[in-house]
Order: sequence, then structure tokens, then C-alpha cells
Amino acid sequence: MKKRIIVIGVASFDNVVKDTIDACKKAKQGQLFGPVDRIDFPDEATLWSTLSPKRMELLRYLRQQGPMSGRQLARDLGRDQKNIYTDIKLLARLELLKVNDDGKYVVPWDGITIQLAVAAWNEAPVQDY
Repeated sequence: MKKRIIVIGVASFDNVVKDTIDACKKAKQGQLFGPVDRIDFPDEATLWSTLSPKRMELLRYLRQQGPMSGRQLARDLGRDQKNIYTDIKLLARLELLKVNDDGKYVVPWDGITIQLAVAAWNEAPVQDY
């Protein structure tokens, strides 16, 4: 079975619209391509505040341990149950976790790839000292 990977990055609204239009043009020309599982944030600050270390820890733990309730997650991670449910709600909205048929939380992804551009770096040549 193919591994399910989601790509998370930063893109402006204009870039998202451009990519959508390009995909529509390709589809209209009969160029087939598979679905792309991707989440784009408007800037790095939003990405990192949304995918905080505590939320990433929750995702990793849940992926490693398998399906479990929010109460069990809070107990295992030593966190307040209310805070766990706040994180679960946000991560579920982003589809980074889901509820299975037994009503337990699961991470449907085998991996999360975070892509960040570094094009804004100064292009001045490196000098030897």
C-alpha cells in the first residue's frame, strides 16, 4: 500500500488561485494527475503557531500508539483534557487527524512534509575571510 503523505507549506492566496487555475487547464487538456494532499498557510508564523510543538507531539504519539480517546491522549501526554480537545478540534478541521468507526482519534497520514522556501535569502556572493 502506498504511504499517505501530506505536504504543508506557505503560499499566498494569489499562488493558491494560480495553482488551481493551472490544474483546471491541465485537466481540461486531458492531462491526468493524482490528488495532492496539501495544506498551505499564509505565512510561516501562522504555520508554526498552528503546528505547535504540543500539537506535533499529539500527532506523533497518536500515530505511534494507534487509535485512542481524547481522555486517554490527555492522560498519556500529561496534558489538560480541555487543551487536548482544543488541539484535536483544530487538527481535525485541518484533517490531520480523524475519528474512526469506534469513535477514537487516528492520524490518517504516514508522514507530514513541511516545505518552506528560502528564496528571500541575500544573493550576495560569499566572501572568504
